[in-house]
Amino acid sequence: MKTIREQIIECLMAQLETITPTNGYASLVGIGNVYRGVPVLEQQVVPAISIWEQAEMRERNKFGGTVKTLSIRIEGLIETNGDKHPSSVANALLGDLEKALMLSDTTLDPLINDIQDTAASVVHFDFDQQLAGAIIEFEIQYTTEWGNPYNTHEH
Repeated sequence: MKTIREQIIECLMAQLETITPTNGYASLVGIGNVYRGVPVLEQQVVPAISIWEQAEMRERNKFGGTVKTLSIRIEGLIETNGDKHPSSVANALLGDLEKALMLSDTTLDPLINDIQDTAASVVHFDFDQQLAGAIIEFEIQYTTEWGNPYNTHEH
């Protein structure tokens, strides 16, 4: 049995693997290039996306549940192939990450109350490296039964 938090992370990873031009995105990252907690920007793993779980705030509600707000940081890195400015490519990647998680992922709907992007930036490398990086942060709110992270809680 998996916690709701783990199910959310798995859904995010699966959705990020769909980022390809065939699926209507500008970037080509694709299946097999999504990682968890791997420093893809520092290690210059290309192409790659990495999910970092950050702090999770928790608050008990009056309906017997625990409202949790999970902060997620997503890093992405792709090659520019020299055909476009790295910042332009990074902005497209940033848009793809946002679209994939906020507009395209309906598998999250039964698990979460809300998802919101809270910060975003492009990462600059030496121009001759032909790399484009992007970082986006999300807050994901979900509710579990009080003391039971394996079941969602309505209200």
